[in-house]
Amino acid sequence: MDAIIYRRFSSDEQEKGSSDTLARQQERCEALAQARGWTVVETITDKSKSAFKGEHLRPDAGLGQFLERLRRGEFTPGTVLIADNLSRLSRRPVDEAMAWIFEVTRVGVQIAIADTNEVFAANPSMGDFLATSIKAAFSHEDSRRKSDMTRASKARLWKLAERREGRWTNLAGRLPGWLERTPECNGWIIDEERAGIVDRIYRQSADGIGVVTITRMLNDDGLEPFGEERRHGAGKRQWGRTHVRQLLVSPIVEGDYRPAVGMFAGQVIHGFYPRIVDADIVAQARAALTARKKVQGQGTKAGTLNLFAGVTKCGECGRNAALSTSVQKGRSYPYIRCEGVGEGRCENRNGYAYRAFEETALDLFLDLALDDRFFAATGELGKARTRKAEIEKELNDRRAFKLNLIRNFTTPDPEVAVVIHEATADIDRLTLEMEEVERAIQTASGKVADFEHLRRVGDIRDAAKSEDEATKMQARAKLGRAMRSIVGEVEIKRDPEGEKTFDVILKGGVMMVRIDTKGRVKAHLDQMFGEPLWTRIPAEHQEMLAPLIRRLEARRASEVA
Repeated sequence: MDAIIYRRFSSDEQEKGSSDTLARQQERCEALAQARGWTVVETITDKSKSAFKGEHLRPDAGLGQFLERLRRGEFTPGTVLIADNLSRLSRRPVDEAMAWIFEVTRVGVQIAIADTNEVFAANPSMGDFLATSIKAAFSHEDSRRKSDMTRASKARLWKLAERREGRWTNLAGRLPGWLERTPECNGWIIDEERAGIVDRIYRQSADGIGVVTITRMLNDDGLEPFGEERRHGAGKRQWGRTHVRQLLVSPIVEGDYRPAVGMFAGQVIHGFYPRIVDADIVAQARAALTARKKVQGQGTKAGTLNLFAGVTKCGECGRNAALSTSVQKGRSYPYIRCEGVGEGRCENRNGYAYRAFEETALDLFLDLALDDRFFAATGELGKARTRKAEIEKELNDRRAFKLNLIRNFTTPDPEVAVVIHEATADIDRLTLEMEEVERAIQTASGKVADFEHLRRVGDIRDAAKSEDEATKMQARAKLGRAMRSIVGEVEIKRDPEGEKTFDVILKGGVMMVRIDTKGRVKAHLDQMFGEPLWTRIPAEHQEMLAPLIRRLEARRASEVA
């Protein structure tokens, strides 16, 4: 006789050790099957699903899907569903629990309970029915009582955590790999080495390095993973890209406790954990992570080879153009080619030699693109940028909080109105502080002398030619991110004379430069109708491009002089 084992644990049990819970259930159910001579053919598991709330019976849950299969007639009469105890199957009110049991058993599927060695078949006797009903009633009442006690306990613990009183750190279940509780559970102990690894991951992402490359570099350096990891066949513990990506979006590095599930889902306690990555670096790293997702069909390594990955187009058909490499006499030659050629959908068939074009493009635009965002900020500038990132985060939180209140309380409530008014005052205060900080950043940025800026730009270009692969890749990632911050599009096409060229169009249409495959500037367009092109773009775009426009005007003035 075939048997199916059903295992389940709730979110509360997950905090106490889900692996042990599931293992014990499996062991007891298998023992019952062996004693009865049943063959276990399948195990169904529901993780973090509450039987009291009926979450395990939903269509996306294991037991809910079992019921759908039952209704489709997938199980033959005589099949046994084994659970460790009745509460694993249901903690709902008696009528619901008994209705579920009868739906299963009436088609010939039996239900076995391991802890009592009971088997429920179709058409039970009145005594069996009453006994099962009483057990279901006790199970539901016990669950309700435990749920009420748990909610009250967690509510008290949440209040303690907000005030940092008592054993408040116990509010968190599973801790990040770089933190431990103090013996008194009233604070945190930071593993500085592990926290340094997280900071490194964020800084590499901010520099434009992708998750896959960051993961490989961590493993190449032999750094021991913590938390989730992947394993090779030899059993060596290594970093996995999923773990790295999770770290890059985790609110914990900023000090926030934001439960995703449970009674506090959607709420937040700021400063619950110690911040281990500066706000400015967090903002840069996540912006770069988001930007890389928008580069369709371009891996991180490709993005470091082609500094214009994602913005390079075919000037003939408008499709994406990508970097390829040919090898001649043992030497590689990178070139850009329209992706539509391989599909027979474009006549722009030949490749466009890339190296000389890149060198000229860097000569022309790099000092414009590599502004202070791409260098580690120190002193006044560093403090101002970090504070700006912190304010942005606070503003987003307060705006979201206010919006949730407005959505959830549609009827007038004096107390809610007061809270909304306070949130509005906070938003106004933070907005004014943001304006002050932005002025401070402009002032601090202006203190960087031209020669110092050019020296730093030169250092980045030298690092991009380093023999050390990691240094080279990190520098090229930074160069690519910088160039794509001001270049809107690069078109490959032939000019009126039939020569292969790259048309580099800066964002906002403020300038276009045509460069041939030998690195020569063929055309330079930044003025029309007797005035610069940027005077023709909308005022809000001019404001966004203000730093770039100032540099272009300075360049034009120097050329005239």
